Amino acid sequence: MIESRAAVQQTRRTVACSGAGPGASRRPILAQVAHALRALGTCAVLLMPAPLSAAAEEAAPEGPVSVTAVVVTTAPTIDGVLDDACWEEATHITDFWREREDEPPIENTEAWICYDSEAIYVAFRCHDSKPSEIHYTQKKRQGRIWDDDRVLAFIDVSNTGRDFYSFQVTPAGTQHDGIPGGTSEKIEWKGDWSAAGSVDEEGWSAEIEIPFSILRYPDGQDTFRIWLARILARQDDWCTWPPAFARVWDADNCARWTGLTTPPVPFRCTFMPYALSVLSEDEEDRDPLTVGFDVKGTFPNGVVGLGTYNPDFRNLEDVVETIDFTYVERYLEEYRPFFREGEYYFPGGIFYSRRIEDFDLGAKAFGTLGHHRFGLLDTYSQGGENHFAWNYSHQLGTSGALYAEGTDTRVPDEPHNQAYEAGGYLSRRFEGGNHHGHFFRAWTRTEGEGGDDSRLSVGAGTWRLQGFGWNANYSATGSEFQADDGYVPETGVRNLSVGINYNRTYDEGAVKHFDWNARFNNGESEEGERRTAHLGYYREWRSGRDMWIGGSTGERDGFDQWDAALGLGWNKNDMYRDGGLGLTVGERYTHPYRYISISQAFHPSEKWSGQLRWERVYAADLDDDGNLVPPEVARQVVLTATYDITKERSVSGRLVRSSGNTNAYAAYRQRVRKGMDLLIVVGDPNADEWVSRLAVKAIWCF
Repeated sequence: MIESRAAVQQTRRTVACSGAGPGASRRPILAQVAHALRALGTCAVLLMPAPLSAAAEEAAPEGPVSVTAVVVTTAPTIDGVLDDACWEEATHITDFWREREDEPPIENTEAWICYDSEAIYVAFRCHDSKPSEIHYTQKKRQGRIWDDDRVLAFIDVSNTGRDFYSFQVTPAGTQHDGIPGGTSEKIEWKGDWSAAGSVDEEGWSAEIEIPFSILRYPDGQDTFRIWLARILARQDDWCTWPPAFARVWDADNCARWTGLTTPPVPFRCTFMPYALSVLSEDEEDRDPLTVGFDVKGTFPNGVVGLGTYNPDFRNLEDVVETIDFTYVERYLEEYRPFFREGEYYFPGGIFYSRRIEDFDLGAKAFGTLGHHRFGLLDTYSQGGENHFAWNYSHQLGTSGALYAEGTDTRVPDEPHNQAYEAGGYLSRRFEGGNHHGHFFRAWTRTEGEGGDDSRLSVGAGTWRLQGFGWNANYSATGSEFQADDGYVPETGVRNLSVGINYNRTYDEGAVKHFDWNARFNNGESEEGERRTAHLGYYREWRSGRDMWIGGSTGERDGFDQWDAALGLGWNKNDMYRDGGLGLTVGERYTHPYRYISISQAFHPSEKWSGQLRWERVYAADLDDDGNLVPPEVARQVVLTATYDITKERSVSGRLVRSSGNTNAYAAYRQRVRKGMDLLIVVGDPNADEWVSRLAVKAIWCF
């Protein structure tokens, strides 16, 4: 919870500018508020003090900026040193602007951008009056960089303001990217790009090379939308260019990079086979050789088609679910490459890809054509099991969309089930925030008796980067609503939720940030009334400590309930030493409720790192028939450790002790820029108990 706060905030920013689309706004109710934050928070940016243009010193210019693209004859050497001749010719950008305070940067930032027939080149010069405080600990590509200084280049090659690629670089040259819609992490599969950084006594520099061949732009495209940013880690502060975008996070305010002569777009095909061998004490799991493959085609209009045969999900490490009490099924993120590819083009609440455990053949297609976005997905298993999902949305500029989507589930010996949903969302941005609203209606149809019903959700709110915000949402789900492939944690419920919040971030002083929120819920289920009032407060100190305190009281389905919670965190600015303590006490189903969790990261040497998490819960619950189960104590310990041999090769392991069962595994991972990826696993990462098992998997890309 508290220990993941920084990652959650960063995810909100990144997803929105990676083309999250309407699907993200239709996930569980709490996530709808996060979508509004994403659609805005995504577009925050960094800072720095020093010379700016006279106009910038007075006020940020209004309206979008248009920049003519500069062609260079000699490409730069990507080494993090800005001594190449091309930077003398490139467009020079100096008017970065703080988005949080609407003023010039704390530290001055400069950028350059140009291109040739092969790639786009971007350079940053990040001046810093305190170079000893430049922070960069992460060395692994696609690793957690949210606590590090970094620069970002966001590029929308469709010029619609919807589908942004993101390229981030730290002073160490560590790379992190985001592909519109999401993608697999195999570098050759998603496309490689280069970057480097260097640090000196006056700040740091970065260079980026982005090949045109990895971008999905329409043939003949001559204009891209771009925005650039820098994050000053010690202040957790963003400054961005162009200034108008820093003030109002609307993609219409992004810069237009015009006059491009882009290379012709051929049909591109990528083939990724794998070979797997498994030795196991379980005869059904034993297999001397298994093969499978993924194939992806990118068309000249940017549409992507993907096929897979015999995908291997068994040897991917899934998340370890916390044992903290929850009234409903906990929503877990998807981790499997086939479903992550273009995931934001597909349905939200009525499609929860984890419902599809395994399959033999799969195909999907997705893309954006002008104002139209679509996604199609189909999987088939021997024996006749079939899952189909689709989504279509019409984009209303950069401020909203209307959509329709559906699923079709066919499982042998089970009723045929279909689900449909239609709705829309709209936002109006203003300086430092936005007003937003959404609505949707969903229906299900099931063969035979029952399973035919609907659900409704309507909501609105205001979000501000600094200051007061509010949100309200009404939802109702019929008792017979049945979306077999969806995330529908409860049926037969109605709820009205109203919340207010206030937040503030400071440049100076011991306190870095604080926010408080209050929420009131009034609803009912088939078992009784539901009313709760919640109040929470969060504070973060510049020293790296944070604290969260909150409580709630009310009734649920005929039972009184209350809780009080306290969370403490330390070393939150250091991913290798951060830790947290969480404690909750209260009452559930007329019995006492107690939950405690402790986590601590460790970094005994430059190459070793890990984390230990311990949890204990004492809680009553209801069984499937609604009968009360007396309180029981459950404990869980999760120990993870990683040894980085190089930036591309590592050895890792995980030990899980939960509910009296113990499981462990160890793995060697080789993930390279070009060539064979290799995975060797001892044990089963996702079993409940230890399994004597050895799996070797090799992956290629052509």
